[in-house]
Amino acid sequence: MKTDFLKKLLPVMIMAIAVIGAFTTHAMETKAEIVAIENGYVQLDPAGAQCELDMETACTSTITDELCTVDYSPSGNQLFKKDESGNCTIQLYRPE
Repeated sequence: MKTDFLKKLLPVMIMAIAVIGAFTTHAMETKAEIVAIENGYVQLDPAGAQCELDMETACTSTITDELCTVDYSPSGNQLFKKDESGNCTIQLYRPE
């Protein structure tokens, strides 16, 4: 009787483990796609030594087709990230 019960229950348990594994793997892939949002700075001089923080526009350092600008406007000022020396020289990109 016990072996008959085990033979019927074993395929159901294996199927449940497979479904749980599939959902876990998909969740890990989705989590990896999240990109970090960076603070964007407007250059106040061409060298980027002086800059001003723009709190309104979200940017990312992940390369996309479009550069990040103030309010995502094509005519807006380009936004930069600060480098190790504190100058705003690293280009930021518009998140997808």
